[in-house]
Amino acid sequence: MPRLQELIHILEVGAGARYLRLAALLLGILSLTVVFDLREFQNMKSEEAMDAAQVARNLAEGRGFTTRYVRPLSMSVIMQHRDDRDPLIKGEHPDLANAPLYPAVLAGFMKIPGLFQHDIVSSEEGIFTRHRPDLVITLINQGFFFLSVFLIWLLARRLFDPGVAFLTVLVMLGSELLWQFSASGHSTMLALFLVTVLANVLVRLDLGVRGDPPMSLGKAVVLAAVAGGVCGLLGLTRYSLAVLALPVVVFLVAAFPGRRAVLSGVAALMFLGTFSPWLVRNWQICGNPFGIAAYSLVQETPHFSDDWMTRSLDPRDIDVGKVTRADIVRKAFVGAGRLLQEDLPQLGGTWLTAFFLVGLFVPFVHPGRGRLRWFTVGALVTLGLAQILARTHLSDVVPRIHSENLLVVLAPLVFLFGAGLLMLLVNSLDVVVDAWRKVILGAAVLVCWLPLIVTFGPPRVSPIAYPPYYPPSIQRVARWFGPDEMIMSDMPWAMAWYGDRQSILLSRDPYQSFNDIHDWQKTVNAVYLTRITLDQRFVSGWVMNGWQWGKFIVDMITKEKLPESFPLNQAPDFLSTFPHYLLIADRRRWTGEFAPIRPPQERDTRSTGTADPRETEGRGSE
Repeated sequence: MPRLQELIHILEVGAGARYLRLAALLLGILSLTVVFDLREFQNMKSEEAMDAAQVARNLAEGRGFTTRYVRPLSMSVIMQHRDDRDPLIKGEHPDLANAPLYPAVLAGFMKIPGLFQHDIVSSEEGIFTRHRPDLVITLINQGFFFLSVFLIWLLARRLFDPGVAFLTVLVMLGSELLWQFSASGHSTMLALFLVTVLANVLVRLDLGVRGDPPMSLGKAVVLAAVAGGVCGLLGLTRYSLAVLALPVVVFLVAAFPGRRAVLSGVAALMFLGTFSPWLVRNWQICGNPFGIAAYSLVQETPHFSDDWMTRSLDPRDIDVGKVTRADIVRKAFVGAGRLLQEDLPQLGGTWLTAFFLVGLFVPFVHPGRGRLRWFTVGALVTLGLAQILARTHLSDVVPRIHSENLLVVLAPLVFLFGAGLLMLLVNSLDVVVDAWRKVILGAAVLVCWLPLIVTFGPPRVSPIAYPPYYPPSIQRVARWFGPDEMIMSDMPWAMAWYGDRQSILLSRDPYQSFNDIHDWQKTVNAVYLTRITLDQRFVSGWVMNGWQWGKFIVDMITKEKLPESFPLNQAPDFLSTFPHYLLIADRRRWTGEFAPIRPPQERDTRSTGTADPRETEGRGSE
């Protein structure tokens, strides 16, 4: 056994010191994760997250890529494509909204016995706090987040030095925005992981070809194929991310003059081979390779604002020919203003983004750094254009933390080059004691961490994202209906995820549009209206929009009876469910005295910065 002095020497300056630092870092990450999930975790609060989760469950249970969240738009495009005009809702409805990779990853975890528990145990006393599947999905996404941190550390060590690598890791771990995305249920963390994989592959290819001795052509072709395949996986994670194939091909053409044709061609073929089979599947179902996601280009134009198109069944109401070139140009300019004023400055949620932008004017001696930096700039421009043109109303429902925020997936690369410039500036300072440089860097890291630190302060965030989502109440209502029955709702994504029942998005009106579905496509067994609708402004939300559901609801509440012409004629006592929700059914499905599961009392906690009830982040009481 070594003597005590030798052991102390190993722990202080030998190999043991490295392991101690690593253990301290891992312990710190674990502690940070526990604190964040205890204080900041909330059940899912966005349509996109619940939609992907319920598709994943269908896949895990052997129902294929189908959805229980039915959109009238998807019914319409399927009907127009099929000769028999069947919208495919009497069985399992094919999913045409989501890219497949993220639901497939979640489905793999859902197959692990005992990991997901979908049945909710609750009572009027308020036992329910966290929805276990939502928490498990958060932990899965945080796993992808930590893998991204590890990969950016490897990349920083390869391109810069251990100091820049450690600084990049600290800044990334302190990004409040990335932590919020990790708990959102979106596919962002998976995309973030794939982007860091792509960056490592490109750098390894770049340095290998220019190494001494240079990398063989065979290895270079393999890495180019991997880069193309990763681009395909990014497109299968989120359709808009497929545009990253363009800067990758440009990088291969510009960086490897002698092999540009081979490497770029292999990457392009691998990208198409990975991405195109899913596009063929969509084409066979609805005649559009991107499903209903392709309609995002014309949404948020004068003819298709909010979710008006998604709720439309009549082909005349979704005629994209009404959208002019001027409408698209106007959407692009409005989106560009938002991107430049809000999204780009807030990229990554830290001021270190400014160092990346300023660093564009500082040339690198190392040519590999410069090539990756210009690839990052090209990716920012490409994703920025995609984000502008593909923007829909979902970007406004939950600000910042939404699936249409594409730029955030480049945050690790932005942090890397921002940290590189910061380290360069600090090392160039003329200080008497070298320790002052560490103090300055520590202060810079602390400033980057401040947004995250502030979130840990009071008031504590409730894990219940109400209003409008209260899983026990949603699941109880859903269990009154059979698996083959259909419910119309203003939150069909929540009914599909928490209730595991087929739910169709609220029709454009309770009369003709409702009857077109109820009479001719599939019987609607209930209408479930929640705070998403009930909290809308009376004048701007109901009257000025000509929204006929508003008059329908007002008549129900004031007269306490259902319209005589409406095909559904049963409802619980209005006062027992209002203002939490209104339920109208085809028959009395509840037995005995009706006692609803009431959501928690609302109180003012932390400001969510939203103006619409659909935008709330549900910071209520526990």
